[in-house]
Amino acid sequence: MKILGIRNSPKVIRFCILEGNATSFTFSNANGENKIDLPKSLKTEAEIYQWVKSEFSRLFDKYGPFDQMAIKQNENVTTRYSSVKPVMFMDCIACLVAIENNTPFTSHLYSSLGTKSKEVITAAEAQAVKSNTHWDSKMADAIVAAIKNIK
Repeated sequence: MKILGIRNSPKVIRFCILEGNATSFTFSNANGENKIDLPKSLKTEAEIYQWVKSEFSRLFDKYGPFDQMAIKQNENVTTRYSSVKPVMFMDCIACLVAIENNTPFTSHLYSSLGTKSKEVITAAEAQAVKSNTHWDSKMADAIVAAIKNIK
């Protein structure tokens, strides 16, 4: 089984690829590409979301096919729509690219993952090898979401 885990934020896409099964899997891109920074040159929403779509398509083309895709969705307060909107749209774009690639997808909150934002790094490190570069809570979010789908 091959799972793509995604954690979007307004300026960065974090992703992991897990390969294996519920009892034995590897974080195959732990020391490769796992962080995509949005270029500062993108100014309009249209430019940003077209670029984001091209990057998700590139991930599917380069690393796919995937058996599933898992997204750790944003849990910001819903009344702060302006800060949630970019991430929500990026999550939707990832889902559309998954659909285009015939890949089932799920979206997770911490409550469904059995962890909390303050504990996600520890939870990820307990179950998978951490990356040598760009290790942070967003990477851990992607990993824990992908692990949920592989199990």
